[in-house]
Amino acid sequence: MKPQLGSRLSLIFLALLYSGTSYGLLNSIKLTNFKIGFLRTTPKLFESSTSPEIGWTPIVDLGVVALRGDISIFSAKRGADSKFFISDYEAYLMLPIFPIVTIEAGGGLQNWHGQGGISPVLSGGIMIRIGEYIDRLSLNYSNVFVKDNGTKEFRIGMGLNF
Repeated sequence: MKPQLGSRLSLIFLALLYSGTSYGLLNSIKLTNFKIGFLRTTPKLFESSTSPEIGWTPIVDLGVVALRGDISIFSAKRGADSKFFISDYEAYLMLPIFPIVTIEAGGGLQNWHGQGGISPVLSGGIMIRIGEYIDRLSLNYSNVFVKDNGTKEFRIGMGLNF
């Protein structure tokens, strides 16, 4: 019964989205928003490392606040000659505090491919809105709750909107 409910809710959402009757929701969704940047990973047991990060960051503007998804990938070092990929899946609540400054907080999951599996992550940061196509500069901090290997991540990047 639950799969049918999920399918029905998905169909209702898609119908509202495509019909334009979703009270302006169609105009407030930005599906062509991406990010690029650099990330510093500091695990408890592995070596610290710096890596480029790329990701898809769709945004839903709800007026006073916004929601931002974040699906990204980067790498980390296990040792001097050993790297592995990490995929990050998070959702953020964004709150503007000044006309060009926004704070955000959220969380989700990270998959450390071949090095620890899936772990919860909590994140927070600050963004400066700068334009239309390069729409933000950001600085974020994340705490990844990997069993016996708590990890801190520091990100700096920019958002791209097409």
